[in-house]
Amino acid sequence: MPFKEEATMIDLKKMSILIVDDMDNMCRSIRSMLKILDYGSNFRLAGNGKEALQILRQFSVDLAIIDWNMPVMTGIELLDNIRENKELRDMPVIMITAEANSEIVAEAAESDIDAYLLKPITVQALGTKIEKVIEKANNPPESIRLLKEVRNLIEAKKFDEAIPLCKKAIEADPRSSRPIRTMGEIFFKKEDIDLAERWFVKAAQMNHLDVYSFHHLGDIYLKRNDLDKAFRFYEKAMKISPRHVDRAINFGKVLLQKGKIDKAGTVFENAIRLSGNPMELREDIGTTCLNTGAFNAAIGQFETIHRQFPKRIDIMKKLAIAHESTSNHQEALSYLLKISEKDPEDFDVHLRLARIYVGMKQTFRAEEILQKLQRKDPENKEVQRLIAKNL
Repeated sequence: MPFKEEATMIDLKKMSILIVDDMDNMCRSIRSMLKILDYGSNFRLAGNGKEALQILRQFSVDLAIIDWNMPVMTGIELLDNIRENKELRDMPVIMITAEANSEIVAEAAESDIDAYLLKPITVQALGTKIEKVIEKANNPPESIRLLKEVRNLIEAKKFDEAIPLCKKAIEADPRSSRPIRTMGEIFFKKEDIDLAERWFVKAAQMNHLDVYSFHHLGDIYLKRNDLDKAFRFYEKAMKISPRHVDRAINFGKVLLQKGKIDKAGTVFENAIRLSGNPMELREDIGTTCLNTGAFNAAIGQFETIHRQFPKRIDIMKKLAIAHESTSNHQEALSYLLKISEKDPEDFDVHLRLARIYVGMKQTFRAEEILQKLQRKDPENKEVQRLIAKNL
């Protein structure tokens, strides 16, 4: 499958190239330029990131040329998938973009784009960029070679062995923030948060677009429950590179804990838009909102899920809890009654029904349920309290 073996050199003339762009004429134009350059002997075309992934799973590819902005799956999302796959992650990638703004530069650094090429593309610019990328892939700088070894040691959880190699990578390229943030990653995974913080701060000071370091500093302060600092660093990371779902979720959770519910909602909706599995993400967000007391926000997320999956009892139960928490007893009742029909033995659901009926002064309905609950659990303190209140 995928990428070449580690020891295999990429031959400019014989290499296999994947071209990914949602505009078919652009794919064909790039292929024509490559033929003029006499670069590559095998070309595969894809109209979006998902199609590209299917090709990468089936065929060996030496170089990918990917458009930044595509429907279905963007260039960055495709690149993230490539870098997360052990068999594909070292494949050189050239990203094509209409502009080189700070967000693109930051995401290029974070996702390890080998190069990016500005539109309109010329034969000369394409040729020069490919030559540099393939030369670097065939003869990587010492720091890159060392960092790949460090990466393998981190994945094997051999953190103490990774540290001296990472120090060598820093010495090999002292002006780059990448080996420094990698040292931060080692200590973060060792759960030495103080040392991790020191290295990530140093990396961020060296490179004000090192979004990876800002993100991890946010994680560190969140672990320490320092919400103000976590907020500050997540916000910096989001401003630099807003298209990262996990970062957005963490940032949104911090916003919720700080009581900034409206802003958290905006961040969450952006994350949902970027997510490949929006319903699963909505459920996670809704549960977070429910647990932090943002009940109306939770209701919004769970209602969206309920419309698509109306038979899910767990979602109906969460909706009932959220509505009960906002004193919207009629809505809570409607969900609880539906659940009780499907699951007449659910003790918690009937306890909630009884509590609502007691609060609404519907004495006889409450009494009927409470008597059944008392027979099931005579020692239950909440049942006893509600019986006394219902008298």
